Amino acid sequence: MSSLQISDHLKTADSLKIEKASRGKVSMKICYFDVKGKRHFQSYSFNEGEKIEL
Repeated sequence: MSSLQISDHLKTADSLKIEKASRGKVSMKICYFDVKGKRHFQSYSFNEGEKIEL
């Protein structure tokens, strides 16, 4: 998934949850709403050194 899609989900996020952090990897679940108001969940995995802006 591109960083543009991640940032779009962060803008409409209802909640962020760090599911697991170990050995240079972080797993995060984002709950967000689409333009119709439907709730969605998406999981992301980040490696050590990757940056995201909240």
